Amino acid sequence: MQRFHAEVGVSQLSKHGEELCGDNVEVVRTANSTIIVLSDGLGSGVKANILAMLTTKIASSMLKRGIPLEEVVNTIAQTLPVCRQRKIAYSTFHIIKINETGLTNVIEFDCPTSFLLRGHHVLPFPSQEKIIAGKTVREGELMLQENDKIVMISDGVIHAGIGGLLKLGWGWQGVEQELKTANQMNTDAEQLSQQIINCCQGFYLDRPGDDSTAVVVKIRPKRALTLFVGPPANSANDERITKRFLSRAGKKVVAGGTTAHIVSRITGKPVTTKLNYEDPQIPPIGHIDGIDLVTEGVLTVNAAVERMLRPKILKQSTRQDGATLLAKMLMDADIITLLVGTAINPAHQNPSFPNQLNIKSQVLTKMQEVLLNLEKQVEIEWL
Repeated sequence: MQRFHAEVGVSQLSKHGEELCGDNVEVVRTANSTIIVLSDGLGSGVKANILAMLTTKIASSMLKRGIPLEEVVNTIAQTLPVCRQRKIAYSTFHIIKINETGLTNVIEFDCPTSFLLRGHHVLPFPSQEKIIAGKTVREGELMLQENDKIVMISDGVIHAGIGGLLKLGWGWQGVEQELKTANQMNTDAEQLSQQIINCCQGFYLDRPGDDSTAVVVKIRPKRALTLFVGPPANSANDERITKRFLSRAGKKVVAGGTTAHIVSRITGKPVTTKLNYEDPQIPPIGHIDGIDLVTEGVLTVNAAVERMLRPKILKQSTRQDGATLLAKMLMDADIITLLVGTAINPAHQNPSFPNQLNIKSQVLTKMQEVLLNLEKQVEIEWL
């Protein structure tokens, strides 16, 4: 059975004059599912932000522990206070739980209906009303398909332009029409969420009257990448490990001159190296037929880690140096395997340190930590 990845894009707009957004979004990934919670706190500013954050934290933490959706909704409904004057909850909640098989559950309380984008169609996510803990909620379940998208928005998006550029606001149907046009461009989740908020900001004439949030979830196959860096400690294992590396699904990257020559020798395909320096501090990349990227070793890998710590700058970068290319490929992957040879390179070894503290092991361990923080599935194997 094909395993899917839920690609999540979040874009927000704070009410004019407020530093904090009164909406909050929490994304939690488990071994086989993705949970997204959007909450809109009553009012705006700090108080609304705290209420919304409380709601998303309660919901996401309970769902991550495997507590059933109904029990989660019941807990939130009983926990949230109700405004005495307006007789409404102090915050709304919108929950999406997507299994890696594509099975998706949606719970909506006092929030706009979710959009389902499938092909060229934009539809309300199918749901039914039910009473939980005295609260009327909408609940739906659907098996999603590859490239399906779910869009959830806060009230600020629906109300964009109200009383001004648009007398009655943008409205659900207005957002629907924009999504129909935008979805034909096959945008990713982040691009689509930002496009919604850009339109929203325009309708508000750059003076948002309410906090606005757009969350887009795109279903696609999981992307795998294997990085082979450094020769194995025992050269007798070169062929076995290289063949295992080549048999793995997804993209393949080789880092290090010695490692590249091992792969070249086993495959019988030559290594060629570009002579131009895209970045004077990063050695040129190479090429082996059938390998997606060939780079220098520790220096390039360490630079790639540094670039991943600044994801916004990395995404906008047009550089073609090995570190930038490697960082972008790692950011684009969902399942990453690091095959790390433990043969010691004297150039990377400080004689005052014990063997296990050589530079390569430090760099790769740091890479693993950075990737885990980015919610990637990472496995590191020392060879």
